[in-house]
Amino acid sequence: MDIPKYIGDVHPREYIKEMRVYCHFKQITNDDEILKFSKLMIDSTIDISSEKLEKIRSCEDLIEVLREHITFAIFKNSTIRKLHLLKYQLERDGGDTPKFIAKFRSLCRDAEIDEIDRRKHHLYYTLPNDFFRNEFIKHYDDINSMNDLVICFENTLNEYSRFILNGSVVALKHVATGKYLCSNNTHYATGSKNQVVFCGKYLRDSNSEWTIKCLQSPEFLPYDSIIYLQHNNTNNFLEICTDRHNLSPVSKSTEVSCGSNNNYSDYTWILDRSKSGSQHAYLKTQDIIVLRNKYPDYLTNRQNDEVLGSKETVFTVGDDKNEYQEVYAHPKESVSEFDEWCIELIE
Repeated sequence: MDIPKYIGDVHPREYIKEMRVYCHFKQITNDDEILKFSKLMIDSTIDISSEKLEKIRSCEDLIEVLREHITFAIFKNSTIRKLHLLKYQLERDGGDTPKFIAKFRSLCRDAEIDEIDRRKHHLYYTLPNDFFRNEFIKHYDDINSMNDLVICFENTLNEYSRFILNGSVVALKHVATGKYLCSNNTHYATGSKNQVVFCGKYLRDSNSEWTIKCLQSPEFLPYDSIIYLQHNNTNNFLEICTDRHNLSPVSKSTEVSCGSNNNYSDYTWILDRSKSGSQHAYLKTQDIIVLRNKYPDYLTNRQNDEVLGSKETVFTVGDDKNEYQEVYAHPKESVSEFDEWCIELIE
């Protein structure tokens, strides 16, 4: 363990603390001896008169003398500038929350910012987006200590982490049967002969991962917005094959498949709340939702409005021995528990 040396790049109080640790490590516990070492290890470029040094009788006296030196003013001003430049980076963008909080606290300490209002002010300007800032303002007057400040920050972060954002990877769990919405490279033997969509296992796997996107929203996903779901393993889109009126294998409802159809209305879905779902404005993980597809029926010259559903009916494809739980779409007038999906945030 190297003996600490004071060159003006740490707070004097931290320097004395480091010196005490060193001395205790060396089994030096006498305060006069610790003070002696602390004086000796002040860099020679920090010009403190011998007369002033002789008047120092305790480590607290030494701290005050070092704080009066120009090097401390430079250190303190530099620390304040670092605090102004500090920005919180979300963990999904590579940030590290414990390190950020530790850095913020140490900068406040070194800059001798003790007033809670000043600390709140500085933390506010580190926040990454309007959601954080708006949530922070809601609780601003209730923050009376550094611990309150950190708790408020953590609660806001936890709330933010529940939102499903534009471009998030999600899974959709069918509420009634507990199985996940899936697709794979198998193709229907009837109808569109596109890639099958089915409810698979009770646990997520790579076949149940979808990227959710919205052309209307830059970040959060509001209810009633138009979204599309891209299957991660195959890059195809969850869609209704509307142009040929294809029917699902068992129930003979509208077929739902996964494909690269260029018909925009086929693979866009309206994000609806279920009757048992939450009432907040934006989509969050564990929300219960209904997915609705509205498309023009050129045979009847009217708009069809159908929802995504599933029941414990299964089908097979050709010689494939696997059984697939059917997923289909049907008119929204008869929405039931079989049309509810629990959305889960993966990343």
